[in-house]
Amino acid sequence: MQITLDRMSRIVVPKAIRDSFALKPGDELEITLEADGIRLRPAVPTSPLTEAGGLLVCSSEIPPSAWDVGAFLDAQRTQRSKEIGGL
Repeated sequence: MQITLDRMSRIVVPKAIRDSFALKPGDELEITLEADGIRLRPAVPTSPLTEAGGLLVCSSEIPPSAWDVGAFLDAQRTQRSKEIGGL
């Protein structure tokens, strides 16, 4: 996936990635410089699990489609094939 810096050298995190990590406005991200690039990750990973009445409840805004790892990988492969082959 490629993104482009805007006029003020800012980036926008694509919606698919925001959804995968349940990122929302105001969340902090940590940026680190590595030998081969830049790494961007949530500053404090939060658990979507909370306890309610003795049960663990998922309170994440992650869409159910992101829970299906197979579907996620298929979507990524399809996108990559389109980028590489122009399909």
